[in-house]
This record gives sequence, structure tokens and C-alpha cells, in this order.
Amino acid sequence: MNKLEMLLGAALLMAAPEALADTVRRALVIAHNGSDDPALAPLRYADDDGVLWAETLKRLGVETTLLVDPDEPTRLSGSLVLKSAQAPTRAAVEQAVKKLQASSLADRAAGRQTDVLIVYVGHGNTDDAGRSYFTLADARLDRTSLYSELVDPLGADYVHVIADACRASGVVGRRGGKPDAAVLAELRGVLAREQLASRPNVGALFAESDDGETHEWSRIRAGVFSHVARSGLLGGADINGDGQVEYSELAAFVAASLHGVKGLPARLSVNAFAPTAAPRRPLVGPAPEGPRVTFPAGFEYARLSVEDADGQRLVDVRRSPQQWTQILLPPRDVYWVRAPNAEARVTLAELSAGTPELRPRELQERGPAEEALRRGLFAVPLDRSFYDEYVVAAGLVPVDFTEMFHPPVVGGLMPRLAEPSSDFGSAWELGLSAGRSPLGLASFATGPSLSWRNPTSMHLLYYGVRGAYGVTPLAARDGIRLHRFTLEGLVGLQNPARTPLFAEVGAGWGLLGLTAPGFRQADPTMLTTHVAAGVTGRLAGMKLRLSAQVGLDRVTANGRTGVDRQYGLEITLRR
Repeated sequence: MNKLEMLLGAALLMAAPEALADTVRRALVIAHNGSDDPALAPLRYADDDGVLWAETLKRLGVETTLLVDPDEPTRLSGSLVLKSAQAPTRAAVEQAVKKLQASSLADRAAGRQTDVLIVYVGHGNTDDAGRSYFTLADARLDRTSLYSELVDPLGADYVHVIADACRASGVVGRRGGKPDAAVLAELRGVLAREQLASRPNVGALFAESDDGETHEWSRIRAGVFSHVARSGLLGGADINGDGQVEYSELAAFVAASLHGVKGLPARLSVNAFAPTAAPRRPLVGPAPEGPRVTFPAGFEYARLSVEDADGQRLVDVRRSPQQWTQILLPPRDVYWVRAPNAEARVTLAELSAGTPELRPRELQERGPAEEALRRGLFAVPLDRSFYDEYVVAAGLVPVDFTEMFHPPVVGGLMPRLAEPSSDFGSAWELGLSAGRSPLGLASFATGPSLSWRNPTSMHLLYYGVRGAYGVTPLAARDGIRLHRFTLEGLVGLQNPARTPLFAEVGAGWGLLGLTAPGFRQADPTMLTTHVAAGVTGRLAGMKLRLSAQVGLDRVTANGRTGVDRQYGLEITLRR
């Protein structure tokens, strides 16, 4: 079996080149509460956003540099990302850019591609000449310096800019003054499409409103846009479930999440410009192993959030009823998973037990502005219909829906393999089986199989066809072999009770033959049936099915007809 396992492993690796994709992602997060304009009050949560952005990107496997000057409450949070953080000064930005540039050059020399994310959270303003800029602790980052001193020197294959450049104070504070149309146009120009047109490897994502303001919310202790964008990157935006988040997905998720907010002075909207050289370039790729929670299709609650033990909101999502959603979580010892009227306390160790069971809780509502955000934010799910309409309206390149992926279910017999597959659609599977030799003439038989399975409109049921071949070397040196070929129709049940399990029955025709040098004998009228049960899942990006099988063959041998028992194991790779 060792040889078989080695051969199967090699075949699976060759069949999944995406698992070997060599792309390195790094990030520079700049967050600053202060302003060089005395008329603007300091922000309350830009530093908290900076910490959460760093934790989010690290969880997503992105090597992250954080420049932030935290206030006292943020320092007392004890986040590990603060240990290596520096103040957001011009010198610190220049030093970080040089390190990122050196890393990109080394990666390019080694044949690796590099993506760099630049995240800015803080004050956006304009000077006396009407030039817009982002505020650092001791300097300004205007349009020219943003590209000439930060973006262009990086030497990365692709650069992604996410900006939450705003102004705020209060429970629902404003991140901005009262700019006129000319000032708004200039501020928007920092990340405008025409500025990016000459840089086909650079993309950008930012939010704005009719009056140039976005918002902070004390209930989530973060900027609304930053919180929504992080929620999308952590899994809420991954509409096709492939573990990557593209511009169209994140922009559509932000748009859906903000769509229902109607009680604020100005409506928020999102602007997304994907790199023209690669419109489908992901901002983040498949994440490494770590804390995650999966909500299967049919889960009782649509609106869900996850907080840590200190009350810091980590993620919010709004799911459609039949949507599988997997949320990645920054490491914490304890999480609170909450719906509008239910909640569950889950420890880090308990995440491996599967989807948490939520229990009823009491509601507390405070204030009309907070009520507008609570009811409107994440009120609209990012389902396929909303996504398709948004992508067409925004002119973005959609993700690939030819094969729908789904996140693995954590827990059960195979925590790294199991995943629901009810919505995969029809698919071919190539398998390898090992089991009892026909007629009990040897220890076991091995051989390949080819199957096709197609789910019905009932989702839980599927049908298909399976062809299998097995060979038993009775006397290898003499060339004597026993051959068994079967062709069966299949009917099966998958994902019962929201699990990645399946069971199926098959029945059909078979052929059993014996070959030797100068001799051939066969029964071409064999009837066969089997019952199989197992688990579907994903391992290293490969979609697998593992099953145990028991069956019966009606065989005629030496002029006598009888029933021959069959049993064995099979592993298949879904194409």
C-alpha cells in the first residue's frame, strides 16, 4: 500500500497545480488618529483599525508591517502585532518601503511573484492649494508621494491600495469636514481610475459618500468601511468559495453590506479599480491553517458576527439561506458568535467541534444613529444575484463559477479533509480502489475507477454512473491474472444533517475474466451491486472522496452460478 499511496499522492499533486502556486503576499498598514489641521478632532478608532488590519492580514498568511501610534486603550489591548509596530512617520514609511523592495527583488530572483497590500486608515484632507493628502505623524502623503515614494519603489508584481482616509468623532462620528465639490473631486483623485491607468499592476479600493464622509461606529470600535472590508477578506466576500478574494467579490460584498444603511446623513458607496493587467488578481489567497468557523447551508441564522472576549468586533456577515460561509478568525482564546437574538461562547479549542450552537439572548438598542447602522449595516446578503448585478454595473471582471467550491467543515473524523459538496454541480472523478479479490483467489485486487455524479434539484440527492476495473495477479511470474470490470448506475445521498458524509447504492453489469499466456476465459454476463459510504473533502486544495464499499457479484465460473462478496476502499479525485 505504501507504493500505491506514493503514486496516488504524486498524481494528486500533478492534478492540482494551483496548490503549488508560488506567490508571496506582504502588506504595509499605516494607521494614524491625529491630524495636522487644528480644525479636525483626532480620530478615535484609526489605531484600532490598524491593529485589526494587521491581525487580519497575518491570519490570511500575509507578512505584515504595521505603522501605528496607539492610544492608551489600544496599547492596553495587548495585541501581539503592537510589539513590532512603529510610529507612522515619514522615516518609518521610507524604511518599510526599502525592506519591502529588497524582499520583492529577492523573491523575483527566486522566481516568485509578489503582491503588496498598502492599507491606510486616518485623516484625509486638502491643503490651501486644493491638493489632497493622507496624514502621517510628522508629514503628509499626497498624490505624488503616494505613488512616487510608496507604490512605485516597491518593485512588486502587483500592488493593492485600500484606503479608509476619513475623519470622525462621536458615537457615529464623521470622518471628514464639509468639502465642496472641487475638494471632493481632488480627494477622490488620489485613487482615481485615471491615476491608476498608467500603472496596470496597481489596484485600489476605497469608500466615499455624497459629501466625502465615511464613518466610525463605537459599537464595533472601528471605521465602518474598514470593518466591512476586513469581514469580506476573512471569508464573507468569497462567493465562489475558492479561498481567494478578488476585487469583484470584495467590492460587491462591501456594496451589499452598506446597501441597507439609510439613516446616515450621506450614503456610503465603494470604489474598486482592479489592476488592468490582471482584473481577477486576488487581494488575498488561500489562508494557512488557523481558527475558522463554518456556517453550512440551511443554518438557522443569516446575520452573524464574531467578537472576542473584550467585545472587539472581528467579523460580520449576512448570508443567504442556502449559502455556505466559512469565516477565518484572528487568534483569540475565546470568541462570541452572535446573531440578532442568539449567541454562543466558543473557545479556541471548541472551534474544532464544528458549527457552534447559538442560544437566545436579550437585545439592547441605544440611539437612532446606532439603530440606523445596526439595522442597515449587513442587511443585504452577498448572494449570486446581487453579485452578478453589481459586477455588471461596476464594470468589474467576475470570478470563476464553473466549479463552486465550499469551505471545509472543521471537526468530525477528518477535520482537515471534510467539506460539504451539495452545490458542486456535476463532476467527473478519477479514483483508485483496493479490495477483496474476486472469488477469494488472492489477498486483494486493485485498479482505477471513473465516476460521474450530478446533484438533483433536491441538493441532498444525486445520481450518476461509475465504471471500475480491478486486477488480481494470481501468478505474476507466469502472467496469470484475474480481471474484473463493472459499469453501474448510482443513486446517492450527500451532506445529511449538514455533514460532509455521503452514502450511495449502485447496480449494473460486469465482466469477470481470467487470462494467462495462450488462455482466456470470461463471464460477460455478471450482474453486480454495491453499497458505499464515506466522506467528501479537500486536502491541499484537492477535492477528494473517500469511501468504504460492500457489494455482491452474480458470477458464473466453471459452469456454476453463485454470489461472490466484494468489499474494499476507494479514494477519488474530483476534476
